[in-house]
Order: sequence, then structure tokens, then C-alpha cells
Amino acid sequence: MKKSTIIILAVIGVVLIWMWTSYNGLVSAETDIEKKWGNVESVYQRRLDVYTNVISVIKGSGKFEKSTLENIVRLRSGIPQNLDPNDPKQMQDAQRSMAEFQKAINITVEAYPNIKTTDQFKDFQVTIEGSENRVNTEIIRWNEAISDYNLKIKRFPGNIMAGLFGFEKKANFKAEEGAKSTKITEDQMTID
Repeated sequence: MKKSTIIILAVIGVVLIWMWTSYNGLVSAETDIEKKWGNVESVYQRRLDVYTNVISVIKGSGKFEKSTLENIVRLRSGIPQNLDPNDPKQMQDAQRSMAEFQKAINITVEAYPNIKTTDQFKDFQVTIEGSENRVNTEIIRWNEAISDYNLKIKRFPGNIMAGLFGFEKKANFKAEEGAKSTKITEDQMTID
């Protein structure tokens, strides 16, 4: 075989190996972006699930505390204000009302030494912060993967392979319109 034929075959072999590794590198980078976006969606779903569960718990706790308070107020209103000490039935009814009221107060104090909804709201704030940090971390990782990919398809000779096989530039995460504002609307704070 002639020396020139060997050189031509070697050059073709090097070009084919380069095309193969470049193409696979671009496919790997694109797949990494998809995987990282899946992670973003996963933490979005986790955040939604956590918010839904915590809001339900806080609402339930708030309803329980409200019903407890209403029960105490109802029992308190059943205690006669002006007692006739000479009326045994009135005194007996007042004693029964006072005993029910005291029992309700004792149960409330034993079961609720402090307002649980307030503690749950504090826990909710910590949960929100943790969820938002997870979302932010995954979005940063996704943007980094996009930047790496975009750099590969712009650099020579990767840009040749990207053009040949249709690899296109990917867009980074963009914040929603008005996200830079720290002003929170009343609609954003409403929990149904």
C-alpha cells in the first residue's frame, strides 16, 4: 500500500473518531440538561406537595384551636353571672357549668401548652426556605449544564458537529416577569 493511501486512511480514521466522540459528547451534554431539568421538576413537585400538606395541617390545627376557643367561650357564657345563693338549683347549675368550664380549660392547657398553629407556621417557614433553596440549587445546576452544552456547540470544531447534526442552543432559566420585585400582592398571600 502506498504511503499516501495510508496517510489518507489515517486522516479519515482520525476525522471519524473525532466526529464520533464529538457527537457523543454533544448527546451526553444534551442528556445532562434533560436530567437536570427533571431534577428541577422533581423539587418543584416536592415543594408543591410540602406546601399543600403543611397548609392542610395548619388549617386543620387552626380549625381545632378555633373550635376549642369557641367551646370555652360557650361554656364560659353558660356560667351564671348573678347567682342567688338561696336558690339551690341555680347554685347546682352554676357548679356544673363551672366544672365543665374548668374541665375544658384543663384539657386545653394540657393538650395545648402553647398555640400549635404558631409553631407549625414557624416550621412551615423553615420548610419553605429549604424547598426554595432546593429549587434554586437545581435551577443553578440546570443553567450550568446549559452553559456547558452551549459552549460545546459554539466552540470549534464542536460547532461543525452541532451544525451537521442539528444541535441547537438552549435557553437558560428566566425569572418570571416582575420576579425582581419584592412586593407581595394580597392574592399571593391568600390561602383558600
